Formats: sequence, C-alpha cells, structure tokens
Amino acid sequence: MDIITLLGAMCLAYGGMLILYYRMRTTEKRRELSQLMLTGIKSMRRGNLDKALIYFDKAYEYSIETDNREEMADSLYNIGIIYKEKGEIDNAIEYLNSAQSIYDELQDRDGSEKVALVTRSIQ
Repeated sequence: MDIITLLGAMCLAYGGMLILYYRMRTTEKRRELSQLMLTGIKSMRRGNLDKALIYFDKAYEYSIETDNREEMADSLYNIGIIYKEKGEIDNAIEYLNSAQSIYDELQDRDGSEKVALVTRSIQ
C-alpha cells in the first residue's frame, strides 16, 4: 500500500511540474511575441520593411503557438501593410483578407475597420 501511495504522490508531483513548465513557457512566448511585434513596428516606421517583415512573420508563428488570435490578426495586418508599401498588391490583399477574417471572427470592429481602410486605399 505504501508503494502505491508513493507512486501516486510522484505522479502528482510530476504532473504539477509539467503544468508549471507549460505556464512558464507560454508566458515567455507571450512576452517574446510582444517584443517581436514592437520591434517589427519600429523597423516598419524606420522604413526597413524587409526587417519588419521578418519580425512580423516570427510574431505570427508565435501567435499560432500560443493560440493568440488577436496578435495573429495584428501580425497578418502588418504583413499586409508591408506588402502594400513594397508594391506587392496581391500579397497585401491576401494577408489583409486573412487578418479581416480573424478580426471578424473576434468581432473586433476597430481591427476590421483598419483593414477595410487599407484595402480601400489599395483598390
């Protein structure tokens, strides 16, 4: 009986450690996601579009890993803006439409409106 109790306690401790690790890892990824978005915006404002595109692509990957739909939409929106600025209109529209879908799904009016404004400026 004591062995069963000991094994049960070990399983509970191991499970607790896994939960703690997952929470710490998720928090770390969210912090890194915010930093990537901020660096991408700074690069975009400075006119370094290729560098900004790298940061927003990475932010998009992290937003998928953390299932952060808001940041996913913001990343896609910013990628669309970059492609618009680079004159790659087909790519811009593709990314903006993807961002629009997520904003609509989230019922984010501000996000939907900013995408619509950029899309109208392209056409």
